[in-house]
Amino acid sequence: MAFSQTQIRKLAGKLPERFVKTRTQRGLTLSYIEGWHVIDEANRVFGFDGWDRETIWSECVWQDGRQDPKACTYCARVRIRVRAGKTLVSREGSGVGHGTGATLGDAHESALKEAETDATKRALTTFGNLFGLALYDKDQAGVQRSEPAKPSPRKVLWILLSPSGEPASTHDEPGGYCSALRQALQQAASLAELEALWRSNLPAIAQLRAVAPPLTTRIGTHYADLLERLYGQQTLKLQPTAVGSASLEPAPIAPVPESLSLEPTTQPTRDAPTFDKSTSLLSHPKRLRDPSHLQFIATQPCLVCGRSPAHAHHLRFAQPRAMGSKVSDEWTVPLCPIHHRSLHDVGVEEEWWQAKGIDAKAEAERLWQQRHTTLTPARVLPAVAPAENTKSHDSDSTGPNTADVAPKPGPMDEQKRPVPINLHANRPRLD
Repeated sequence: MAFSQTQIRKLAGKLPERFVKTRTQRGLTLSYIEGWHVIDEANRVFGFDGWDRETIWSECVWQDGRQDPKACTYCARVRIRVRAGKTLVSREGSGVGHGTGATLGDAHESALKEAETDATKRALTTFGNLFGLALYDKDQAGVQRSEPAKPSPRKVLWILLSPSGEPASTHDEPGGYCSALRQALQQAASLAELEALWRSNLPAIAQLRAVAPPLTTRIGTHYADLLERLYGQQTLKLQPTAVGSASLEPAPIAPVPESLSLEPTTQPTRDAPTFDKSTSLLSHPKRLRDPSHLQFIATQPCLVCGRSPAHAHHLRFAQPRAMGSKVSDEWTVPLCPIHHRSLHDVGVEEEWWQAKGIDAKAEAERLWQQRHTTLTPARVLPAVAPAENTKSHDSDSTGPNTADVAPKPGPMDEQKRPVPINLHANRPRLD
């Protein structure tokens, strides 16, 4: 063998996949390598002065000068000579080329070049896979497949926003973002500043659960829940104690664990004196608690997609906000887990319902009325009419005496006092 060991090793190699091109012709997908790559490989393996090419025959087999552009077809035969030491290795190949151009001269030039390149590739193919021999195998076992590139993990930047919505700091890790937000919540000087800070960072807090689920304490509490708990604690601390603000019902909040290095704050106890709302001249929204109604809501299909079972979602915009207290249980609607999470990820709840085309408050009133249809209005008559009027009405009516019928107990407020049914439940529903 006249070839050197280095040349033999190169010729025995495989064709890299990155040099294989494909094209569609007559409904078939064909693989090929470009002419420049074949010549470049011959220079690399044999040397720039170790081989030469000779066109030993070419002929124009067809031309048409009447059409525009002009077209013609050439056939050519090329001989390749490779000098392997004192041995001269000769190989030949034939090729066909079709060319077009504005003139017949341009068409002949293009067709002849294509035919010579095609013949050169066919002649060099006899030297092995590097020159395209691997493409004649249907399985292309002589092609070196490149390993698929592993997608690099996308780096998420956590940006802490100020109360005005401007970027305050940037963090590479979610843990650093949580620590910075914790400090910002503790340093808020007023309730308005605290609420603005929380509202600006609410989308990032919701994203914490999806992007960083392992970000939990040793007892399994997620850092997003700890931040929400801290927000409630700071709201209690900054809440004014004036009579006008006493309508907000504070609820005890469990202290935040030390795993997030949150400073414990003093929480109100159940034995602490509370404000008597009956002495206030201002109206206060009642927050009813009816566990059986929440169970009923959970059995209903989702308002958006109809999935079942569902979660009982409290409409946060139905009543004024309170410190750590949800709205009344009468303002609840069923949502599946998917849409429940989607709703909490948005900033303004009313816009989310408007985008879905659903009047959530009307649906809540309808479900409350459906659940409490067994309650009769006789239990609220003493509050609006004298006793004698009620008696006269009972004596004149032709139906059964409502005073003899024991009404089914309804929902109670926080002081265990019965409340009237939802008088707005009959409002027309907005479709």
